[in-house]
Amino acid sequence: MEFTVVSEDRLPKELAQIVDEKKQDAFKLTYADAGYLYICTGYGKQDSGGYSITVDALYETENAIYVNTNLLGPKAGSAAGNSPSYPYIVIKVEFRDKTVVFD
Repeated sequence: MEFTVVSEDRLPKELAQIVDEKKQDAFKLTYADAGYLYICTGYGKQDSGGYSITVDALYETENAIYVNTNLLGPKAGSAAGNSPSYPYIVIKVEFRDKTVVFD
């Protein structure tokens, strides 16, 4: 499936508010807006910055959309900082009226 990773400043306003409310804890949610489906995965509060998230799989079957993401820790030797971070990813796809399964 084709997808785009959406940066925080490009999220629909309502979705940005929802993510901000939920980011303290791990979360998985979907949001539909203007012909698009947003698939969101958050990993909750981490002790430092420097985290990244990969999309390991995103595919569609007859009945569902499957998504698998992975949180990667700060690279060894990098300056991750001492401030907590709240890593999450928002994936944007064309709207499909299907269940999203988070693997």
